[in-house]
Amino acid sequence: MGATYALKEALRRINKIKDLAFVENALTYWCEKAHCSKVPELISMAKTIRKHYSGILAFWKTKITSAVMEGFNNKIGWLTRQAYGYRDEEYLILKIIDLPNLKTERQL
Repeated sequence: MGATYALKEALRRINKIKDLAFVENALTYWCEKAHCSKVPELISMAKTIRKHYSGILAFWKTKITSAVMEGFNNKIGWLTRQAYGYRDEEYLILKIIDLPNLKTERQL
């Protein structure tokens, strides 16, 4: 149990590191320790980190994500679900263009 907590905290500390070479070494070391822990969840996490290793390091280099684009695509999906029955495709396209101004939150 203590090893699991220590590895979780180590991964949090790795997230704060700025130096790319140090991050590479720290992630590799963390994955080895997670594998040796025999905790299935940590082993799974280590496999996921190894699988996406190049993408994780690319984020460290650029600090750029696709979160904004994915959020906008989710709004388009939401709009098309709400737009069931629109007969005018041009109107739907205009609604998509106006999405940044659209509030998708419900009032409770």
